[in-house]
Amino acid sequence: MKISTDYNSGNYSIEVARGMLKDSITAYTGGYSQVHYLIDEKVFELHKGRMLAFIDHPILMGSGETSKSFEAFHYLLETLLAKGVKRNDLIVVIGGGAAGDAGGFAASCVLRGLDYIHVPTTLLAHDSSIGGKTAINSKHGKNLIGAFYRPAGVIYDLEFLNTLPDSEILSGFGEVIKHAMLKNQETVDHLVALTRNGIDLRRIEPFVISGIETKMQYVNRDENESDIRKYLNLGHTLGHAVEYKYKIPHGIAVVIGIYAALHISNQVEQYEIFDLSYYYCFFDNLGYPMDILKDIDAEEMLSLISKDKKNQNTQTAGYVILKEFGEAKFIEIEKETLGKYINDIKESI
Repeated sequence: MKISTDYNSGNYSIEVARGMLKDSITAYTGGYSQVHYLIDEKVFELHKGRMLAFIDHPILMGSGETSKSFEAFHYLLETLLAKGVKRNDLIVVIGGGAAGDAGGFAASCVLRGLDYIHVPTTLLAHDSSIGGKTAINSKHGKNLIGAFYRPAGVIYDLEFLNTLPDSEILSGFGEVIKHAMLKNQETVDHLVALTRNGIDLRRIEPFVISGIETKMQYVNRDENESDIRKYLNLGHTLGHAVEYKYKIPHGIAVVIGIYAALHISNQVEQYEIFDLSYYYCFFDNLGYPMDILKDIDAEEMLSLISKDKKNQNTQTAGYVILKEFGEAKFIEIEKETLGKYINDIKESI
């Protein structure tokens, strides 16, 4: 299936299916002088004999977050220039969310901007490949250097998911459950019922597509994250701090952040909107390291949160909470109050 953006101009499509990779890429490449493939090295090793057999001499990227360092980014740019990249060339980025972030940012910078396509290869990247956010990391935090830069297209061949390790499935599911929570209670209930005993990728494919559609609704209305697109950061404020501190996969940290957001939502609204024990047990049973919440240091988390891009001043932290599933709200929380909320989470577990 194809899901398209709905901007006034410069629209692109997200194509989602199984086994269509080569044909779909070929449909794009005919109009360009050269095609430069940037591929996560682990993905290439896994799939070079079959799905990626048609690609010769790719530029290999470090796997995961290693591709988002200054050094790795410099390597990408210099390698593209050494290959004689021209303004009418196409860049195809094949890999998970980190590869898409770094490769898309490279496309936005080299020769002041080339067209690029993202081919996501992980469950997590069903989220990150949409919306044109590109970035690399700084020593001060994640994704602090980047640009909004639309791809020419996204090709999501679900066959790539067959080789995902369990940790990547857990990570990607973090964004799937986030999209469900931004949609409605019925979707959350259905997804939880389907996965409470384990995550079967084939069975959750409809929720992956639904998640793409949900994200597209926000991105179409607020591409540059000045308003409602901030809601897509549900779970990410504390999640990014946990990810940076404990060096765990992004989506796994987001789940920890989502649980915290449910707790903080109850506190802010002064009402038990969400059954915290129910969702803690659900996440814990799936294998998420929820015990991290018992160990986090509130001051350290606040220090990391203070560098979040959504913050508008030094006294407060921007935070996404839920009034109910399907109704998000972006608020400013005094840092002293947020520290108390974080400590309250530790004491409640």
